[in-house]
Amino acid sequence: MLQALFYKEWIKTRRITWLMALLMIALTVYAFIHTGQSFRMGGAVQVWSNVILKDMPLLPSFIQWFPLLAGSLLGWTQFIPEMTDRRLKLTLHLPLPESKILSSMLLHGTIVLLSLFICMYLVLAIGLRSYYADEMIAAMTRRIIPWLLGGMLGYYFTCWVCLEPVWRQRVLNTLCAIGGLSLYYLSAKAGAYSPFLPYLLFLVVAGFTFPFYSTARFKEGAQS
Repeated sequence: MLQALFYKEWIKTRRITWLMALLMIALTVYAFIHTGQSFRMGGAVQVWSNVILKDMPLLPSFIQWFPLLAGSLLGWTQFIPEMTDRRLKLTLHLPLPESKILSSMLLHGTIVLLSLFICMYLVLAIGLRSYYADEMIAAMTRRIIPWLLGGMLGYYFTCWVCLEPVWRQRVLNTLCAIGGLSLYYLSAKAGAYSPFLPYLLFLVVAGFTFPFYSTARFKEGAQS
């Protein structure tokens, strides 16, 4: 039964998954082109000086929004069909505990996003070693981790909002989600987030439980 659930989720999300994979490849290629152009135009000494002394980021700034975009689109693709004509009721009537059903659905999205994020990070970290020292790659890692965690939390928050049956509560959930996600995208120097990473990770773990609350409200028949 769990295999059937995973396959059902894959059928719903396969197109958006491949689209996000293509976008990830395009952004990664652009990051290398951007880095190569910087070295050709300014020279290695100037680029390294900007990174070390001026805290210039190694990656183009718009790449930080890819994890959030991927998480949000995956959540919409996965759960908006479930809420159309209240189809979620059919899914919840499968011969499995409701918590296991929803956990399987969320686990599918988590695996897809982790696969995308890990692949993107590994390609960038390994490829940029040709240009930068290991200490600079470590600084980039500390800068990018909050973005990746924000993408995971964005996915859980999107699922939470989509599964909420009451529109007024959806608006409140959306405002809470915006406030929570803003913590992951504050302008800060590399390493400034390091002391707060455990708290950011805790919020992601807590975010996994939020869709269960909305699902319980849906089952109880909360009206919009």
